[in-house]
Amino acid sequence: MNRYALITNNSVDLIVEADSMPTEWGSWVDVTGLDVGPMDLYDGVNFTKYVPPPLPNIITKEAFRLRFTNPEYTGIVVASKTDAEVQAWYDTYNALSKFDLDSQGTKDGIASLVSKNLLTQLRANEILAVPVQPHERAQ
Repeated sequence: MNRYALITNNSVDLIVEADSMPTEWGSWVDVTGLDVGPMDLYDGVNFTKYVPPPLPNIITKEAFRLRFTNPEYTGIVVASKTDAEVQAWYDTYNALSKFDLDSQGTKDGIASLVSKNLLTQLRANEILAVPVQPHERAQ
């Protein structure tokens, strides 16, 4: 029994096991003994493993909130009562349902909290750079 890959647009579309190479549906390549799977790329000679693009770093509002400690978040809420810039950040936070940790707006907002001594630079870096966990990911 041999393995054959159906190639569509330079990509492995389907792998089948058969006694002989299929002829229907398009272009087939014998991949017996090769580590080839669906979506792998094919340049006409060599196969390259498909690597999915990274998922965007977009998290839910709840996940964003939980990246702050309770004292940090409380400090922001208290500061929003007397500082218009912090209030603007807090208003934006309340208006959004998800946060793109890579967006310049999110980075600028966190930087403004650092400038107001509501976060340290280390904590700001952690909030923005900790890898997004599956339960945090926004749809």
